[in-house]
Amino acid sequence: MGSYVIRLKVLPQDTTTEPQKIVDSVSRALPSGVRVRGHREEPIAFGLVALIVDVEAPEEDGMVDKVEEAVSKAPLVGQYELQGVSRMSSRLPPKQ
Repeated sequence: MGSYVIRLKVLPQDTTTEPQKIVDSVSRALPSGVRVRGHREEPIAFGLVALIVDVEAPEEDGMVDKVEEAVSKAPLVGQYELQGVSRMSSRLPPKQ
């Protein structure tokens, strides 16, 4: 079975919140078996920073909806926008 990579643009509730705290909040809110794969900051304006968060989730019916629901309820998240969903059909071995 493959996995999804779900890319979300996340805006904080408060502009003074550290980006890593928002990522941690999203990570804790995700369902079991789902994890934050990576993230980066995207400056918007006047010190406001959005986070582009990539979430890895198992390929199951309704999983994208479950991830969106979890992110919407995560503390510190003001708004989010689904940017895209991609399918990962294979796993590469870790670098050695």
